[in-house]
Amino acid sequence: MLTAAVACGCASGLARTGADRWLGVFVGLFLAVLVAWAVRASVKPQTEDFRADERQALLILAAICIAKAALLPLFPGFGPDIGSYQAWAARVADVGPAKTYVKGFFIDYPPGYLYALWAAGWLVRSLGLSGVAQRMVVESPALIADFLAGWVLYAAVRRTGSRASAYGAMLIFALNPAALFDTVVWGQSDSLLALVMLTSALAVLDSRYGLAWALGAVALLIKPQALMYLPVLGFWTLYRAPLKTWFLSAGSFLGTWVIGLVPFQVGHKWGWIFSLYYSTAAYYHETSVNAFNLMALLGGLRQSDSTPVLGIPAFYVGMALLVPLYAIIAWALARDNSRRGLLLASFVAIFGFFMLAPRMHERYLYPALVFLAPLAVEEATMAALFALLTITFLVNLAYVKHALETVVFLPAHDPIAIIIAAANLVGLGVAVRALPIWRHPLASGAPVRVTTLLDGLLRSPRRAERAAQSAGTAPKHEASALPWLRSDTAIVTALLLVAAAIRFWRLGRPPEIVFDEVHFVGQARHYLRAEPFLDPHPPLAKLVIALGILLFGDHPASWRIGTAVLGTGLVGITYLLGRRMFGSRLAAMLAGLFVAVDGMFIVDSRIAVIDIVYVTAAAWSYLLFFRFVQQADTRARRRTLAWLGVALGLCLGAKLYVPAFTFLLVMGFLVGALIQESHESGSTSALPQAVSGRRTWGAVLLVSSVAAIGYIACFLPHYFLGWWGGIEDLFHYYGQVIWYEQSVSSATHPYASPWWSWPLMLRPIAYWQTFPKSGPVATIWGGGNPAIWWGALTAIVITVPQAFERRRVELVFMVTGYIVYLAIWAPIGRTLFLYHYMPAVYLGFLALAMVLAQSWNGEADPLEEVALLLTLGPVFILGLGGGPGTVVLVAVLGLYASLYARSDGLQGKLVAAVFVLTVIVVSIYFFPVWTGLHIPRASYYARMWLQGPGLRNWI
Repeated sequence: MLTAAVACGCASGLARTGADRWLGVFVGLFLAVLVAWAVRASVKPQTEDFRADERQALLILAAICIAKAALLPLFPGFGPDIGSYQAWAARVADVGPAKTYVKGFFIDYPPGYLYALWAAGWLVRSLGLSGVAQRMVVESPALIADFLAGWVLYAAVRRTGSRASAYGAMLIFALNPAALFDTVVWGQSDSLLALVMLTSALAVLDSRYGLAWALGAVALLIKPQALMYLPVLGFWTLYRAPLKTWFLSAGSFLGTWVIGLVPFQVGHKWGWIFSLYYSTAAYYHETSVNAFNLMALLGGLRQSDSTPVLGIPAFYVGMALLVPLYAIIAWALARDNSRRGLLLASFVAIFGFFMLAPRMHERYLYPALVFLAPLAVEEATMAALFALLTITFLVNLAYVKHALETVVFLPAHDPIAIIIAAANLVGLGVAVRALPIWRHPLASGAPVRVTTLLDGLLRSPRRAERAAQSAGTAPKHEASALPWLRSDTAIVTALLLVAAAIRFWRLGRPPEIVFDEVHFVGQARHYLRAEPFLDPHPPLAKLVIALGILLFGDHPASWRIGTAVLGTGLVGITYLLGRRMFGSRLAAMLAGLFVAVDGMFIVDSRIAVIDIVYVTAAAWSYLLFFRFVQQADTRARRRTLAWLGVALGLCLGAKLYVPAFTFLLVMGFLVGALIQESHESGSTSALPQAVSGRRTWGAVLLVSSVAAIGYIACFLPHYFLGWWGGIEDLFHYYGQVIWYEQSVSSATHPYASPWWSWPLMLRPIAYWQTFPKSGPVATIWGGGNPAIWWGALTAIVITVPQAFERRRVELVFMVTGYIVYLAIWAPIGRTLFLYHYMPAVYLGFLALAMVLAQSWNGEADPLEEVALLLTLGPVFILGLGGGPGTVVLVAVLGLYASLYARSDGLQGKLVAAVFVLTVIVVSIYFFPVWTGLHIPRASYYARMWLQGPGLRNWI
């Protein structure tokens, strides 16, 4: 405080002498040392083992930081933000702090981050940097903060947990896709604020109240969003520090804050900083500034926050909701003085503020992930919540950045924003439920019916029961093998008849080449005419097309009959797979139904393309894997392994790239299952470990050998036709494929879409269109059933915590496969399309069928059921219109609440029935645009729910 007073007294003199630069350097060093001291206090080693582990962790973090820096030239960032940072860095370096904030020069940040930009600007000016080098230096403070935050997270968890947990917390933050997007792709500075708030929380845990509050002041100097965290710090200090410490903490906070302001205060009126804070907040007087939160749900995106919500301006609604939020947090901190209690309260405060307050930007969720990471490695629920927020935050960032760079403004009630906001709202419910205030009943007696309902919606009793039941079953990786009944025959026959009717009806229409048939039909004809050609994909799918032409003649129906047969067979395989995976005929029937009536699977089965071929072969390999897991007879298992090799070989022979990951996925789980079997039988079996190991490697060798034979067999026509003469020609072929892929790497296409947009189905494909100037129109629209695709994403999110809790192979397989099939496209720079998502969404279909069957059987949690109903919200709103759709959604949710209150178990059956009915209705509605039927022009546009420039466009 004394230093702050002296600095303030000298301010006027500094304005005249120009010594504000030297004072600014001194203050900047003071703040940097303060943060460095806090970081060092947070990571102070406790033991010699800790020091050795810490060095390894630092090496890993350094490698990650270098990799991030190497990626910066590839991502120019968001232009307006990067340009502002560069301009601010240059200005403060050129004119000093006293003349930085002047009228006519736009700066909406307080001085805290400007000290870091000052150092960057000085370095840029000293070295004469420009272009990419200048941008990398200006963005470097955020990378350094990322590095330090990872170090702090490692040390914080290592003090009380295992080495593995510490590495887990460090890596899920350091490699978090959403955090990477914010820092590297967008070029933002949120990591510095997150670092300072985290070190403040850790300091107060160690009873360093003065340091904690000084860091709170630094956070407020960096961004006013620090106000989200400061009440938590205040409650903790109020409850646990003596009166004297209160005053010392207040002095530490005020003194640090004033010292940080003084160099920029020179020449300005007193109170200018409050005007800056106010003007920055008032500049964005909107319900939600692209944050997908409750305000976006209630008032829409980027609407005036004076817009009435239930008759009250949205601004006051949001601010009023913060009162019960912080009251709950205060109560929780009063009851729990543990490390978990503080971290969880800080996370809920930041996440809750983001969700409830108006004027929130999409990036303000970043610090919440930092506080959640230590909890995510300790609790399955927190891990699932961390995964959910990573996905929603990444989609929010990527979608908004794309919009800002193309259309600038999203629609007020953008459907993607609605979906993500609803998912975030469910996540907030889970987070609030995790606070310790719910652990004991109220002393006044039993809660009233409404409280019981809300408490039940936030509780997970069924999930706990499932976990306990699963813990008592052995082996954990097996599902019950169902006996085959007449009902199975009836179900699979009905599914196959429905699938065949959809896929073979008018198969020859349109009577012309459709989309990629121009390549694949032409290549099939080359085989029949013995004409050599370059094909970047293995031959199997084209041979299937050629077989149809050979048997039935060269016309459209014969081109497509092979894919129609395989697409129909996939429905039957899916039913058998569902029985094996889940031990449930209902789940199997739903999974088969979803594949049978989904648009993308219908379209790819009705035209001569290759994706349905490898997806069917992959599904067959999944079925054989789970059959192997459930078999006991050694001979039968050996036969199953041989057939598994055949399935994987055919999958590899159908398409380039993706089937290789199918092979790795299945083989990885096969090895894991065999190792687990040997462990489970170790206590009761005399089988030596060496023999068990040979059995595992023998299975791998058998499957791999048969798969290799099957793969090479797909190329036999090349030898029979005289194009190839030996195995070396196969390797020459690989070289040609690499050349081809490089030659098309810069190609573009109007229906291309990035991988991260596929789960939300933002950009489907027009495979074929006929649009006369007047009259009916026709199209083959390569898009899925929105209810199934969006429900599949929700189901995968629901399956993540189940996989953590139950650790059953079918759950882990679906989650792992989904992530693998989606993540493999992230590094690919070439043109990508929605159909590349098919193997991932197929696993999502299985997860959705499982969750709906759990709901029907009364085994799902209320949060899971509500999440499924909320997923249907965009379907209702987009399909029926804003008003009617909202009414239907509210009516369904109200009916669910009333059934839940009755406690008779009917609410789960309602969820399953409503979802399946919606799927069937939507499939019937979209059927004309999946099959090329002529419909009125207005009917076509009514089905194109997302329209507009940029990525979010179904036309």
